[in-house]
Amino acid sequence: PTTRQTTVRNVDKGSFYNVQVRAVSDVGYGGWGSATSQRTHRVPGAPTKLMISPPSGSCDQLMVTWTAPSNTGGLSVKYIVYGNETLIHSMINTTTTTATLNDLTANTQYTVRVVAFNDLGDGGEVTGTGRTRPQGIVLILLMFY
Repeated sequence: PTTRQTTVRNVDKGSFYNVQVRAVSDVGYGGWGSATSQRTHRVPGAPTKLMISPPSGSCDQLMVTWTAPSNTGGLSVKYIVYGNETLIHSMINTTTTTATLNDLTANTQYTVRVVAFNDLGDGGEVTGTGRTRPQGIVLILLMFY
């Protein structure tokens, strides 16, 4: 027997499809093969458990961590991190769920948004706020004898 392959096009993202095949020859139609059910790929769900905090001793950084979405859409998930609606950190082709946001303004509140995406497009997102630490005060002590 010859193995054949075909692509079913114009399907809806994230939908279930049942597929069956049967042979056709000059003599007629053969019986139907066993059905298989498959779901097409889709965009990922939203990341969860977003945590935003300033690292110790830094006034211009925020550490951002999150949990990957349970629904990956069947494809590799990547992330984009925004701070105050500006692209701050883009993580392409990674499974890392942490980012360090650098060169921020001291003692400033940032709205951080983490967007999960895959090859089909943007998926869910999670949003939270965090504040950078105030700038430290340098104390100089002079002693005169």
